[in-house]
Parts: sequence; C-alpha cells; structure tokens
Amino acid sequence: MGKTLFNKIWDAHVVEKIEDGPSVLYIDRHFIHEVTSPQAFKGIEKRGLSLFRPKQTIATADHNVPTLNQHLPIKDQLSKMQVDQLIENCEKHGVQLSDVEEIVESHLVNDTPVERLKLPF
Repeated sequence: MGKTLFNKIWDAHVVEKIEDGPSVLYIDRHFIHEVTSPQAFKGIEKRGLSLFRPKQTIATADHNVPTLNQHLPIKDQLSKMQVDQLIENCEKHGVQLSDVEEIVESHLVNDTPVERLKLPF
C-alpha cells in the first residue's frame, strides 16, 4: 500500500528515529505568537543559547490583537504586555514580526510581503 501525503512529509523530515520512542523531526519554518513565545525566549536566554535559524522563524501577534480597530491601542493590559514582549523578543533575536493584516492580505491576493512564507508542494 502506498504512503499517505502526511507519511511522505513526515518521513522526509525525520532526523532520527528513537527505538520505542518518538521521532526527532526537522522543521524548516517556525511560527510563533505572543502568548507562549515569551516562555520559550526566556528559556533560550536562561540557558545562554541563541535562537537557531532566526530567519526561519516568523512571528505574529494574532491572539491579542482586536478583530476590529486594529489601529487603536490594545486596551487589555495583559494582552498589551504580551504583544509588547513579542515585539521586544523579535527585535532582540532577529525574528521577523509580521502583522496579522499583512499575512491575511498576502494570502488573499498572493502578494509579496510574506513571499518567503510560501513553500513549494
């Protein structure tokens, strides 16, 4: 029986298969957001590490940005703090920060602002 598309992609990204354990995969794009990335950045900094391949990491504040009136300041203080922390971490670690509108518009009109996000299938 042939492999499914999922299995073909999975197999192409396996770096190491651990006997009776999980597979170690190579992921060539990392998408991060403002809610959980602060913990990851803090862990990297605490261990004295640098971000692996920051140009392959794309960040967007897509959880705490209002659906309407995105041009207005964020009212909720926790949300604002998470977005501000994302901005600071992206600047510190050389990660591209794309705004939600840019990504949505790029997908809708197939424009170039986030062209590097596209991968051939």
